[in-house]
Amino acid sequence: MQSSRVDVDLGSRSYPVLIGTELLGGVGEILREQGLRQTSAFVVTNPQVGALYFSPLENALAAGGFTRVVRHDIPASEEGKNWEEFSGVCAALLKSFPDTGSVPLVILLGGGVVGDLGGFAAGVFRRGVPFVQMPTTLLAAVDSSVGGKVAVNFGGVKNIMGVFNQPRLVVCDLALLRTLDAREVRSGMSEVIKYGAVCSASLFQQLEEGGLERLLALEPAVLTDVVAHCVRLKARVVEQDEFDKKGIRNVLNFGHTIGHALELSADYALTHGEAIAIGMIAATHLAQALENCPAGFAIRLRDLILRAGLPVSFADAPGLFDRVIRAMQMDKKFREGRNVFVLPSGVGKWEQVENVSWEMVHAAVRAVLV
Repeated sequence: MQSSRVDVDLGSRSYPVLIGTELLGGVGEILREQGLRQTSAFVVTNPQVGALYFSPLENALAAGGFTRVVRHDIPASEEGKNWEEFSGVCAALLKSFPDTGSVPLVILLGGGVVGDLGGFAAGVFRRGVPFVQMPTTLLAAVDSSVGGKVAVNFGGVKNIMGVFNQPRLVVCDLALLRTLDAREVRSGMSEVIKYGAVCSASLFQQLEEGGLERLLALEPAVLTDVVAHCVRLKARVVEQDEFDKKGIRNVLNFGHTIGHALELSADYALTHGEAIAIGMIAATHLAQALENCPAGFAIRLRDLILRAGLPVSFADAPGLFDRVIRAMQMDKKFREGRNVFVLPSGVGKWEQVENVSWEMVHAAVRAVLV
């Protein structure tokens, strides 16, 4: 079977991302090969994923010499990525491992919610314990499992409470994606399109020339190739701007400023990927209004999003526009009252634009609320 390895080079915080199929059964040995010597594991997952994959993971860990494996479930949906569930994970960690001499390996078996919340808990329990990401969704595989941004939603603001905490290892078993429903696969495709749109013209072209449909069908060779491509793109960005201080990492936020606000304001009627797809359309509308983006790009992007079965707009409702604008104004990327947007300037190209007139921002939001 085709496999790939991408190294995230962050000095003492470096780690590999292992991408392949049928990796789950050998996870215990993989952990040992990567120098992880713990004998206890604390697995954060959700009921759906746990029902499918916790038992095989437990067996694989036992084969690798783990003598104790504790499971803790959190909700699968974005609503569950909150302070209460985070506190519950911390409480379970303390209850399961009260002895300061007992340091578990935290394993995050799930999608972005599990990875974000569990990585945050691992970062603060005993001032930090090692953790491993095991993404089970396409979105987590190509994006959220890599880069060390871990957080929870709080006070009506998405990802406002969190830390930078790099995993020790990412094990991406693409066979686990076969049990995803079609909507979740499409949702992950949104992040793949994002990478092509602003980071890689070759990836964008690959998707246009049939790669998108083959990826939606989870064809193993295409899946391995595209996931590895996206992880390499993200790794190179994170290596240059690990703590998001230089503006380089902002490229990963294409579609996210308006998309996050819509996701939150619509009470999670949209998946993360669906909201980001609409956010990319809105951001491109804004780029065109600023005359920074060719019309041809907007047409090609919209076509890819529609081919992926993703939305390009959302049904308006009383008060929704105002909620979206308020949520955007609380965005952690905005600085000193100035808005900040990542806007496309052509296929595989982007620019950061600050202090865009709110009149233009309002028009871009209204363009996707129909």
